[in-house]
Amino acid sequence: MDLRAPHIGLFIVAACLALVGVLSALPISLPIPGLNANNAAWFIFLGWFLLAAGSALPKRSEAA
Repeated sequence: MDLRAPHIGLFIVAACLALVGVLSALPISLPIPGLNANNAAWFIFLGWFLLAAGSALPKRSEAA
């Protein structure tokens, strides 16, 4: 399997999801509904999964 660097947009989205997950796990209050310590791990996992999938997917061919 060839791994490559993911698209910069996907990297930014994954980093934002992971950051939101970490911030929602901390004992601070965020003014976003639905963010709490119960679902913080899902945000972190989703950010990690997007980054892993973006680096493992094959690069699109130039002919397409």
